[in-house]
Amino acid sequence: MAAIGPVKTTSIMGTLVRTTSATVGVDKTFDPEGRTLPNGVKRWVDRSGGVAALYPAFTLGVRPPPVKGNRVFNVSVKLALPTGEQLSPAATGYTPAPTKAYECAFVGNFLLPERSSLAERQALFSAVASLFFTTINASDDVPTDASGSPLRAAVENFDEPY
Repeated sequence: MAAIGPVKTTSIMGTLVRTTSATVGVDKTFDPEGRTLPNGVKRWVDRSGGVAALYPAFTLGVRPPPVKGNRVFNVSVKLALPTGEQLSPAATGYTPAPTKAYECAFVGNFLLPERSSLAERQALFSAVASLFFTTINASDDVPTDASGSPLRAAVENFDEPY
């Protein structure tokens, strides 16, 4: 269980993210799929595994406000990492086709009033992005501060906040 304590966020200065590897900059490359899903959502997939049913996928959609009523843009995002079924040869000696057993996914929505300023939208994005990190660094890497975000422990260990 995460401790009861403050959760800190910050304004993210740039786009630098460090990987866990000293030699590799990325683990997956998502390429545009080239077609539009319902509601104008676009999809990118990592084809490196070779099995279409098991492609990790990233989707992004920007839905403008309706003509009347609530004047809010909805920016929706989803990242899905599927896991395949464990396959074993059938009695006939043939291995069945790969199928998806389940997927771990992140789904998020930004609700942005059309009258919000660029600075307000940047502040929201920065605050949300910083919730994903356990350490927040100053622009010159000194000082650092623990973010206090319980998000990582909740995802990795199912830890409930306080």
